[in-house]
Amino acid sequence: MEFLKSMSTRDLRTINSVMCGSFLWLSMMSQSMGDDNFSSLDANEAEIEPENMREKFFRSLAVLLENKSNNTKIFSKAKYCQLIREVKEAKAKEKKESIDYRRLARFDVIIVQGHEKLIEAINGETDKIRFYLHSEDLFDILHDTHLSTGHGGRTRMEKELQAKYKNITKEVIMLYLTLCKPCQQKHSKLKKVLTSKPIKEVNSRCQVDLIDMQLNPDGEYKFIMHYQDFRTNLSFLRSLKSKRPKEVAHALLDIFTIIGAPSVLQSDSGREFSSQIVSELSNIWPELKIVHGNPQPCQSLSSINQVNEDIQNRIISWMQTNNSSHWAEFLWFIQMTQNQPHHRGMQQTLCEGAFSSEAKLGLSHSQSTEELVASLNTENELEQADKESENTLRAQYEENIEIGTDSSDIEEIFSITPKVARKTFCWESLVL
Repeated sequence: MEFLKSMSTRDLRTINSVMCGSFLWLSMMSQSMGDDNFSSLDANEAEIEPENMREKFFRSLAVLLENKSNNTKIFSKAKYCQLIREVKEAKAKEKKESIDYRRLARFDVIIVQGHEKLIEAINGETDKIRFYLHSEDLFDILHDTHLSTGHGGRTRMEKELQAKYKNITKEVIMLYLTLCKPCQQKHSKLKKVLTSKPIKEVNSRCQVDLIDMQLNPDGEYKFIMHYQDFRTNLSFLRSLKSKRPKEVAHALLDIFTIIGAPSVLQSDSGREFSSQIVSELSNIWPELKIVHGNPQPCQSLSSINQVNEDIQNRIISWMQTNNSSHWAEFLWFIQMTQNQPHHRGMQQTLCEGAFSSEAKLGLSHSQSTEELVASLNTENELEQADKESENTLRAQYEENIEIGTDSSDIEEIFSITPKVARKTFCWESLVL
């Protein structure tokens, strides 16, 4: 009672509004009837549905609490009453122990409308009162708050509840929301709309550029088409004899029939050029529908041009190192190196992001020795080599068991092939 005497009129009003929350939502609902179709529940549904929800809620809550090994927030009614007694006893003690100080640092007790309520201990930083609830009060508070916010979602309910209550968790809020039929019906309809009527093909865009190699032709080939898919960030390179839209379109079809086609085609050569390519693609493949567009503001033209320049420099460097002008045959390896760098945003290589697997060079990426790999020619030889490796591992394991080798050493033996650690392949060696 001394605590209440020291409280301001504003604080008492706050407490009263919290405890009377079950009545306040009616007036709030009347103001928001026109804002949300799901706020106006059928009268029968409003009367019957809470009882069905209540029963399901407490069943699910019991399962939730049973599966939580360390529950320190949601109290049973018996635990709640016990905490009130312990807080009152701790406050009354003249000589307090450490457990009493810990309890008083966390809890306090006040009387509201003749009932003792457990609240968060108030320190000097704030005078805001937040109540602790026991499990039997949870449903009514959640239900009233949900209706008063016009069937508000998790974020809105969490904001409302955390301002008044200390121990209502996100898990409990989500548990309640899964039982609200109007909300589930609303979400179901929204998912159907989003699934059946996509507004925009986000990231379904590609860029096609031509790298001029007329000063360093490879016979008839004088241009390189660089196609970049912005959805996967993969690059594809094709040698061209000319920059005619029809030849470019044929080269693109070779790519589209492997990874699919984008919705938007753009080029640093301008919309007219990309428009001509789209027209040629439509003539060859009538079912294909692509639109031409301009680069997006987030896509730096300078960075794309830099990539094209890097590709050209790599090819020229290879030509000088190998004293060869036949870059068209080498273009596949340049393409591979473009797609191998580790992407910081995706935390993996571009190939792994697109195909869920790194690009391998057959057995050259295996854990076998180079000598063994070089000697293999048939599948039977490969199977025989696998059996020999397995027998070697088994023999080493049995030997280590006999001499008492540490178990961690035995695990290490089984993590690699005998005498060989996993080799890393240098992709840059392809372009030197």
